[in-house]
Amino acid sequence: MKSKEISEGKLGALMMSPAILLIIATAVIPILYVFYLSTRDIRGIMDMGFIGLENYRTIIETGRLQSALVATFLFGFGTIAFQMVVAMIVALALNVDFKGRNIIRSLILIPWAIPTALVGVMWSRFLSSTDGYFNAVLRLLQLAEGEVNWFLSRGTAIMMVILVDSWKFTAIFVMIFLAGLQAIPNNFYEAALVDGANRLQRFIHLTLPIMKPVILVALIMRTIFVFHAFDLIFILTGGGPGDATRVLSFYTYQETFSFLRHGRGSAAAFILFLLTGIVTVLYIKFLGTEN
Repeated sequence: MKSKEISEGKLGALMMSPAILLIIATAVIPILYVFYLSTRDIRGIMDMGFIGLENYRTIIETGRLQSALVATFLFGFGTIAFQMVVAMIVALALNVDFKGRNIIRSLILIPWAIPTALVGVMWSRFLSSTDGYFNAVLRLLQLAEGEVNWFLSRGTAIMMVILVDSWKFTAIFVMIFLAGLQAIPNNFYEAALVDGANRLQRFIHLTLPIMKPVILVALIMRTIFVFHAFDLIFILTGGGPGDATRVLSFYTYQETFSFLRHGRGSAAAFILFLLTGIVTVLYIKFLGTEN
């Protein structure tokens, strides 16, 4: 019996080895290589040699890393909070049986299907201060006068980036939440209704606990996407005004490809990886289901 258990364990390890090797090749090795680059002074094609953690010290002392972290957390918190709440509300509405529900489910995925670069160009046109459609509608409704530049101030710039990002990506999380809602048996709600629970009580004490694993997956996915957001910000604001929307991924791009300081860019990229990992672990710690 013991020899059989050992052989089964070896068989399991052998079957998992291709997946483990793939993860090592596509994830572990690149991460280690980025950390290696972050310990060197690389400018353009010139490698000046090993400098330890000097790149980390430099980007912290300049203050550019701190401003990038602030922009990342503002954009991340605003985007995730807004999209998760809106996605849950829309999913709850679509979970009710009504005529035309399937058509609406199909139409709601259109923004997500549009390429991100095209979304950025389209919305930059909509929000143009001179002849943008958004300002034209506001002037028609007499809610604004003259030309309103939505990317001129720090507050409105980050709000517009959050708005555009939410317009594109909320739909996919509506579908994720909707799939989770439809997996809840109806007899659970019928039992809660017999016990006298109203809609809010059923949502808080029944729907949310059951949906916790689904919400956790959606949060992790959205956090990874948000922390690595680049194309929308690049097209809409270019990281401005000032450093208002220069998130950590955009800062990494600037250091690496605009200033050709590959060592500093690698240091910023490794910090971004650590930040994503820490936030993911916190999600799992506070929202993960316990066996």
